[in-house]
Amino acid sequence: MANIIHWLLPKEEKFFEMLAEQSENAVEAAKELKLFVSEYEKLSRSERKSKLHAIEILERKGDEILHKIIEKLDKTYMSPIDKEDINKIAMLLHDLTDLTSHAALRLVILSIERINDNITKLVSIVESSVVEINKSVFDLKKPKDMKEHYSKIHSLRNEAKEAYHEALSELFHFYKNSVDIIKYKDIYELLESAARTCESATRIIQSVVAKHS
Repeated sequence: MANIIHWLLPKEEKFFEMLAEQSENAVEAAKELKLFVSEYEKLSRSERKSKLHAIEILERKGDEILHKIIEKLDKTYMSPIDKEDINKIAMLLHDLTDLTSHAALRLVILSIERINDNITKLVSIVESSVVEINKSVFDLKKPKDMKEHYSKIHSLRNEAKEAYHEALSELFHFYKNSVDIIKYKDIYELLESAARTCESATRIIQSVVAKHS
C-alpha cells in the first residue's frame, strides 16, 4: 500500500493548512454556541446580541477561508487530494459554522427566553461532533485513525437523531402555543442539520483516505 504521505506534495500542503483552519474555526463557533446557550437565560438582550456578534464574526471568517480555498483550487493544476473532494470538505466545514451561527441567531431574533434541556443536549452533541471532525481533518495523514473518528461521529449522529425526535415529541405534546412550537422546531432542525452535516463531512474524509491509502 502506498503511504498516504506520498500524495502530500509539499508545495500543496497549504490545502491541508486551510482545511485545518476551517475545521478549527468550526470548533470555535460550536464551543461559542455551547457557552452562549449555557449563559443565555442570565444575559440581557444587549449581551445576547454581543455574544451573537462574536459567533457571526466566526461565520464571516469561515466565508473568507472558503473563498481562499476555492481561489487556490482554481489556480492549482495538481492538488494532494482530488479538487472535488477538497471542495466538498471545505464546503461542509463552512456549512457547520453557518448552521452554528444561524442557531445562535434564531435564539436572539425569535426572542427565545427559556433554553430547555433539548436545546442544551443537541448543542452539546453538535459541539462533540465538530470536535471529532476537527480531529479527522488533522488525521488525514493517519488513515488508521479514520475508522475510529467515523465510528464516534456516527454514534453522535444517532444520538442527535434520537434527541431531535424526542425534542419534537415533547414539543408537540406539551407546548400549546403554536408560535412557541414554530420557534423551537426551527432551532431543533438547525441543530439536527449540523449533526447530520458532521456525518456527511466524515464520510467524505473517510473516502479520501480510502482512495489514497
